[in-house]
Amino acid sequence: MDAVEASIRDRLHEGDRRETAPSETVAAMALSDSKVLGAVLECLDDPDPGVVSHAAHALMRVGEQRPELFEPFCDFLLERLARLKQWEIGEQLPKILVRVNLSDFQVEALVRTLERNIASEWSIVAACSLQAIVDLAMSGRIDAQRAKTHLDSALTSKRKALAARARRLSARLAQATMS
Repeated sequence: MDAVEASIRDRLHEGDRRETAPSETVAAMALSDSKVLGAVLECLDDPDPGVVSHAAHALMRVGEQRPELFEPFCDFLLERLARLKQWEIGEQLPKILVRVNLSDFQVEALVRTLERNIASEWSIVAACSLQAIVDLAMSGRIDAQRAKTHLDSALTSKRKALAARARRLSARLAQATMS
């Protein structure tokens, strides 16, 4: 680990896992320095859950403002999402990946992972996966019927939060496909 990676890891290690302050600071740094962005990406593999949590949040913040910065790292992000070791990864990486220019092959890999993650034990991962599938349909990158199939299934879920998210998303998708 070089000095930049160590410094970024130390910053992401600060504070409680539920706090976002360290990740906000690191995200601001990563927006202007590709070496910092690389160091944050590497932190997704850190053994400390707090570091991973803050790294995922920082990456999502970068993705909100500059999704194109992730284009060279799409396969890396897809792999981390597919092997989902922590709920924060399943919450934040879909928000990034739906904003990035993915190849058709990468879109299909993403959707297959999201479809699996809808069944995740973590409700937030299931909801964010469903959201990402709908976002992909609304942007025309997947067929809307594919998203509707998952929405219909989620509407009958025993998980109230997932069913509620599905209701909101169904209305959005219906409105978008009628336009």
